[in-house]
Amino acid sequence: MSKVKSQHLVLEGLFNSKARVKVLKFLFRNYPADIGAYDLAKRVQEPIELIKRELGDLEEIGLINKV
Repeated sequence: MSKVKSQHLVLEGLFNSKARVKVLKFLFRNYPADIGAYDLAKRVQEPIELIKRELGDLEEIGLINKV
C-alpha cells in the first residue's frame, strides 16, 4: 500500500463520524481543556454514550490522553 493511500485511510478513519469531528473541533479550539465526558457531551450536543465511545477511540489511537 502506498504512503499516500495509507495516510488517506488514517484521515478517513479519523473523520468518519460527525460526533468525532465535533469533539475534535471543541478540543482543538479549547486546548488545553480539562473537561469531562458529560460536560463535553452537553457542549457538543451529542449523547453521552456516543461521546464516551468517541473519546475511547481517540484515546486508543493516541490523539488524546485520559487524565
